[in-house]
Amino acid sequence: MSYHEYQARIGKDISTVISDLQCQPVLFFGSGMSKRYFGAPSWTELLRHLAEENPLIDKDYAYYAQSCSSQPQIGKVFSDFYREWAWSTGKNRFPKQLFDEATPADLFLKTAIAQHFDERTPKELSDLPDESLAKEIGLLAEIKPHAVITTNYDTFLETVFPDHEVIVGQNALRGMPFTIGEIYKIHGCVTEPNEIVITSDDYATFQHKKKFIAARLLSLFNEHPLLICGYSAQDPNVASILADIDEALGLPGSLIENIYFVQYNPDAANQKNLPTETLIQIEEHRSVRVKTIVTSDFGWVFRAFRSPENLNAVPAKTLRAILSRSYDLVRSDIPRKTLQVDFDLLERKLENADEFADLFGITTIDSAAFETATYKYSLTEVGKKLGGNGWHEAHKYIQQIAEDTGRDIKSTDNKYHKQTRINKTLFRKYSEAAIELLSKVKTAGECDPDWLDLPDDEEAKEPTLFPAE
Repeated sequence: MSYHEYQARIGKDISTVISDLQCQPVLFFGSGMSKRYFGAPSWTELLRHLAEENPLIDKDYAYYAQSCSSQPQIGKVFSDFYREWAWSTGKNRFPKQLFDEATPADLFLKTAIAQHFDERTPKELSDLPDESLAKEIGLLAEIKPHAVITTNYDTFLETVFPDHEVIVGQNALRGMPFTIGEIYKIHGCVTEPNEIVITSDDYATFQHKKKFIAARLLSLFNEHPLLICGYSAQDPNVASILADIDEALGLPGSLIENIYFVQYNPDAANQKNLPTETLIQIEEHRSVRVKTIVTSDFGWVFRAFRSPENLNAVPAKTLRAILSRSYDLVRSDIPRKTLQVDFDLLERKLENADEFADLFGITTIDSAAFETATYKYSLTEVGKKLGGNGWHEAHKYIQQIAEDTGRDIKSTDNKYHKQTRINKTLFRKYSEAAIELLSKVKTAGECDPDWLDLPDDEEAKEPTLFPAE
């Protein structure tokens, strides 16, 4: 099986799972993602940096790696060094408010970690140093995930998904159950250094609380496609999550159909017969089978998980607000307050999905109305939107796309174009997506194939010389 066939097979499987589950994916991202996109340190690299930064740590990192049984134990040793440094020659390196008797002893170390990540994390996606990786992030943002789970401390994912609410550390245990449009930072965040999990004491506390967090996460992991990126197969965080899922499902040895584990391989495109499943060891005599995606390019993977067009128009924060307010109404308002409720109206609305949507100011439209709302422009109108006087301005960029990519957006019905026959006349209409694409081609003077979102199995056709308007 060639790599192109491998991609097509994986993409089709992802599409089937998303269609069967009828919901958006959940993303579980590790430090490998931050390292890929802006050079964030791995756990070992972070500890090496901390050792080099603190003059009281007078031995190489290797000494502590030999002396300690785990990296969290090294973190515990370093926290003592950082407290001593802060109260002596390093006092000017830390915020004044930390020098209080109520401050936890390990907060000096965690503050240094927060500063280190904050200095390196891009504040805007436009700050990403690599243009090809910036394209991957653009595709990642289009996934519109139901939720994002991460053990990363940095704020990069908040930049990628600005509409998502951030839940840090033990705050995940408070409030309403997990809902749509949230980022769960289960190991803390640089914005709240006291919540960072780095020392052996932190991990002991986390393990104690983990079962409560895991219980909440399981509903997400069981009901949604789950994409795991940025972790190795041996990572204890992955093993822990998969162990919880395996125990809940009670299907030892069975393939977990909705979990995809991404393995980075810089030479993936030149490989043949790559695996589509991986056996991950979660305990000494216990393993789980999950689906595997081997790649050097994350773009096509993110494209496969991308949201359907109709979901892109609904802000995650709006959906989250609706769910949150509904939860508050049932949990708090109704039991404690006197409310006027029109139960006849509610019952009628609940019986019909379209009318129920009206309660939230959401309306559904039939396919004909959808097409009219989506494909609003003639080619002449598109040309004028692009700054021209007529259809010629748009047509030349459509031809440019065909020359650069071998794909004619007018050859099929797709997200950019739709053809309708009325009697014997053909009418072509175009969408906002078409205007956005042609504008990019006009600015760049060429079309990058990654900009084009057409079905992979669509056959390339010669560009139409003259538009049928």
